[in-house]
Amino acid sequence: MKKATISDAIRMLLNTKISRLVVRENEKHVGIITEKDIGLFLFSETTRQGLDKIPITKIMKPIEFVNQEITPENAAKIMIEKGISSLAIGEKDQVKTIFTKSDLVNYYAENITDEKKVIDFMTHNYEFTHTAAPLYKVVRKMLEKKISRLIVKNQNEEPVGIISFRDLFRIAIELGSEEDISEYGISDQIRNGFISKEGFGNISLAREVMTEGLITIKFNQSLSDACKLILENNVSGLVVLDGNGSITGIISKTDITKAIAK
Repeated sequence: MKKATISDAIRMLLNTKISRLVVRENEKHVGIITEKDIGLFLFSETTRQGLDKIPITKIMKPIEFVNQEITPENAAKIMIEKGISSLAIGEKDQVKTIFTKSDLVNYYAENITDEKKVIDFMTHNYEFTHTAAPLYKVVRKMLEKKISRLIVKNQNEEPVGIISFRDLFRIAIELGSEEDISEYGISDQIRNGFISKEGFGNISLAREVMTEGLITIKFNQSLSDACKLILENNVSGLVVLDGNGSITGIISKTDITKAIAK
């Protein structure tokens, strides 16, 4: 609902496996918010107002409506051109269903049998941190690069996990609950602590927050193989390994969307 708060949205995202929410006002669908939108706001906002007081209208974005007859190729082009991860099937202010990059990945896996390789569409430059990095540096890097996740490497430069906004949401909730700060567990003190050199932002390390384990794929495997692995493991991307087993980049839903758009 439009009158819901950012705390409401965070709690709903954590209780489900979805990464976006459609905002409704009365019987109309009026906007959309994503996990990334919430994360970028949560850790960069300087207001002293608690998140249980900030309406989701402050960060929601317009819904991009398309006709249900749109082809996957054209849907992919719109997503890439507008820098969005989903389209709404429906008319005016009524969303019938949401079409996402995950749907495009599924489309590729089931319908495209060409010989495109991971190396042809992977992203060679990727952002990472190390297991011993303090949390405030991790969050600052995510905000600076405007990304929602970082690969975590150990001291041997081996990828061992990932840190996402969802991981940070959980930590914020846990800290808030322990200190009994607010009904939903996130206050301005808590979220400011993530980017501060004082307190837990400096004491907490990446390895204590990250989700362990990564799904990998070889650079010379097919793009179809990548799609299947992404879907089977319900992840947004895969770590790409070279012939020596070293990390050489990532292949994500966005990369696959670009492949379809082309």
